[in-house]
Amino acid sequence: MSYDTMVEKIKTVPQECLADIENYIQFVLYRYNQNSKTENKTNLSKYFGSVNFQKDGLSIQKEMRNEWN
Repeated sequence: MSYDTMVEKIKTVPQECLADIENYIQFVLYRYNQNSKTENKTNLSKYFGSVNFQKDGLSIQKEMRNEWN
């Protein structure tokens, strides 16, 4: 949606609703700024942990399946 279309839609809104629209725009800008600050962190191991596998994934899976053998 373009700015011109958005402005035209806002012009049709009753005067009483403008405060709500302003608050919502402020919220969207706040959320955008918060996401842009955290978006630079691409390493998710800080949040979810990480595992360094020393073996092949298939051999680990085979060992898990042969747990009682």
